[in-house]
This record gives sequence, structure tokens and C-alpha cells, in this order.
Amino acid sequence: MYRKIKQPRALICVKTSPHTEKTSVITEIKQEIPQGYQAVSVQFQRSNNALTSSDRLFQWFCTQITQQLQLKNTLAESWQEGISSKMNCSNYFETYLLPNIKTALVIVLYNVELILEYQAIANNFFELLRSWHNNAANENGWEKLRLVIVHSQDISLTGNVPFNVGVLIKFREPEAGQSCFAYL
Repeated sequence: MYRKIKQPRALICVKTSPHTEKTSVITEIKQEIPQGYQAVSVQFQRSNNALTSSDRLFQWFCTQITQQLQLKNTLAESWQEGISSKMNCSNYFETYLLPNIKTALVIVLYNVELILEYQAIANNFFELLRSWHNNAANENGWEKLRLVIVHSQDISLTGNVPFNVGVLIKFREPEAGQSCFAYL
């Protein structure tokens, strides 16, 4: 997994069993992140009422990343009425977050299946992640971004979602001397 994370445009989907303790998965993933990279983790269990609209979810998401990077939150000044939540979120990353980091940024998303109850919001969010993966080919700072999406359920969404690009990895409980990640 280490080699995959080092690649620009990395998009890695890690499938776990529903019974796997998420903290052990996150610990194993963080050990795979190259030294010097910045890493943040977004836990959707903590999203509370952010799942009531795409706008709230994307603002919550940007705030989570900003806080973990220990940057000043300029979201209120950046968010514009009249443009989509996806565009606002992408603009915030492209004009503020990505220019303010010097190394690659690894965003580990876990418990993503929690947003599946909100089909339209889930589609918007996953389409956003896929567009960021595609944007990385054109650079503008996006080549710094690495995405790791951890889920325990099969996710079948239509549209331009990230689950049909990148690398799919199955997490298994670690055994002595073996990697916990198996490429599918």
C-alpha cells in the first residue's frame, strides 16, 4: 500500500469486514503513509447533523481537514452562495488548502457507509472525490492529494463515483510477518 500512496492521484478503496475494529484499520493505514506526508482522517461517525444536506456535509468535511492541518478556517469567507456545494468545496481545496501544504496530503475517510442512507448526498460526495482524482491529472495542486476510502459494506452507486477507479484492497486481520492488505 505504501507504494500506491506515493503515486500522484492515488485513490485507494479499502474494504474491511463489518466486524473489523476501525481504529486498527486506521492504525495500519497510517503506518503505510510515507514519512513527511501530511495525513488527516475523516470519521463519518462524527458527522452528526452534517448529513442533512450536501452543503452541510461539504462544509463539515472542509472544516475537518482544515482543523487537522492546523490551518486558519477561512471557509466562511470562501463559501459562495449561488454555486454548488461541490464547486465550493473544490474551490476551497484548490485555492486554500492545497496551496498551504508543501507535501502530499493523504485523506483517510472511514465509516463512509454511513452516508449511504442519504442517496443524493452520497452521490454528490463520491462524485466530488472522483472529480478530484480526475483533476490530479491536470495538476493545479491536485497531484498532492491522495485518497484512502475505508468501507465495510459493498457500495453500489451509479454515476461518476470513485469505487470503479484506483486500487481496491481488502483488509484482513494482521498475522505475524504478513501484510494486512490484499490487493483485489
